[in-house]
Amino acid sequence: MVRILAAIGGVLAVCSMWSNPNSAFAERITTVGNAGTITLDWQVTLDRAGRPLITGHVITYGGKAGYCNSRLLVETLDAHGQVAARNVGFIPGYVGGFDNVYFETPVRAPGMAYRVSIASWDRCGGGAQ
Repeated sequence: MVRILAAIGGVLAVCSMWSNPNSAFAERITTVGNAGTITLDWQVTLDRAGRPLITGHVITYGGKAGYCNSRLLVETLDAHGQVAARNVGFIPGYVGGFDNVYFETPVRAPGMAYRVSIASWDRCGGGAQ
């Protein structure tokens, strides 16, 4: 009985941390791009008004060309992990090979959890569009 209660308590602690935008949640996603690998490293924080904010870095490894007009897809998930809302954010400026670019985008529809991915980008060479 004690083991069952301890297991339930552990699950509740994890669920409350998952659903609370004040708690630190970070994720790292790496994909192979046209010009090397792209890593999206992000976390949920709060802005000055206490609203959820996605902050992170786009990190590229390798490649001779870069990316411009990069767009983020921020999906708000409900308690069942289903997409409740979508929002498009932007990665500012040019992301070159072996680069590390900071971004932040507000969450338009707060929810239980979030999923962030690179929705699209344009390939640019040498910093020019």
